[in-house]
Amino acid sequence: MHNYMAFMKKYSLLFAFLASGLASSAQSFLSLDSAIAIVLKKNYNILIAQNNYQIASNNHAPGEAGMLPDISLNAGYSGSNNTIDQKYSTGLELNKSDVVSSTLAPNIGLTWTLFDGTKMFIAYDQLGLLKDEGMLYVKEAMQDNIAAVIQAYYNIVQQKELLMVLDSNMALYKEEMDIADEQYKIGTGSKLNFLQAEVSYNIQRSAYFRQQVSITNAIVQLNQLIELPVETSYMVSDSIPMNRTLVYDSLKKNMIAQNPSLMLSQTNIKVAENSLKEVNAMRLPTLNLGLSYGLSRTQSNAGFALLNQSQGISGGLTFGWTIFNGSIINIQHKNAEINELSAKLNFSQAQLQENAALLVAYQQYEDNIKILKMDEDNFLIAKENVYVALEQFRIGTSNIVQLQQAQTSFASAGSQVATDRYNAKVSETQLLQLAAQLVK
Repeated sequence: MHNYMAFMKKYSLLFAFLASGLASSAQSFLSLDSAIAIVLKKNYNILIAQNNYQIASNNHAPGEAGMLPDISLNAGYSGSNNTIDQKYSTGLELNKSDVVSSTLAPNIGLTWTLFDGTKMFIAYDQLGLLKDEGMLYVKEAMQDNIAAVIQAYYNIVQQKELLMVLDSNMALYKEEMDIADEQYKIGTGSKLNFLQAEVSYNIQRSAYFRQQVSITNAIVQLNQLIELPVETSYMVSDSIPMNRTLVYDSLKKNMIAQNPSLMLSQTNIKVAENSLKEVNAMRLPTLNLGLSYGLSRTQSNAGFALLNQSQGISGGLTFGWTIFNGSIINIQHKNAEINELSAKLNFSQAQLQENAALLVAYQQYEDNIKILKMDEDNFLIAKENVYVALEQFRIGTSNIVQLQQAQTSFASAGSQVATDRYNAKVSETQLLQLAAQLVK
């Protein structure tokens, strides 16, 4: 709970800073932490989960479990106006009209279940488990949304990296076009080469503008996710940081200890066990205490008794024990045992699913890191190759077809590295989410 509050405090401060920053400038810098702060502050699923947790926290109280007494104050007043016609054995007769009488009866009472077969203590534990479940649902909602924000944020970075590749490639095509133009003017090259270079350059410009649209769309997607106005514009990081040292055993250990889905399944087992205890408690007797202090006052202006008043304390103990109720308790006991078994089976199934998901995600992560390293090396080769091809084309030792092949390889290698980085980041995020490391 302390870690959770520290986590929320960190991002609350970031959100307060961001709220003033984004409002003042359309091109503010939006960091990943700031985007996470916004989604934690505004996401409906998180807010609903937090409200449910607050309700469960409020309910985790001794009185809600039936451990405290009930005290009530009651008061009654009644009046009448009658005509009296009374004859007594002594020969006395009483005849009177408009006889007014009134009765006042205030009372304060206490009822307290002293023993109910330990059900009240079990109920209190059950309320505590529901509170724990509420916190786990909050963490699960936070994990899901943080993972989504990370992927959406770095998708923008990926799209910008792809734009940079296109920008570099466009510069190469522009230089190729200038060289072809110069060669044509001095008579060492053909106009066909110049026209081909110009067409290729224009194709790159078109791709560049389309990529700018992709960046805008990626920003809109993030704005929708963190519930900012869709037209909000900002700068983001210019690179995707990569953790290349994640260890499977450590991730699995953290997942077993902290994964919200697994912890929810474990809590459900405890809830089922408590339900079985509640059924068993129904076999035991109950003992209730009742106390009351009351006043009863009756007045009449005619009749045998003109005033009748009593006051004082009354109380007693009530003992109850259900000996037989049509085998209902036995049936409930069997059903509770089945529910407990089902909860344990659900936990085993959740363990299997989460272990499988972690292993698949880690293998994908390792593959993506290896692919990224190979493609980074390949990009360096493609970069050197394209500059060599450009120089050879400049001095006339290679043709435009060879140069454009090198340029195509350079663009493809650069784009692949940008895609690889994003894919590796997605795999890393999935691993950290499974290991419950996105929310400490």
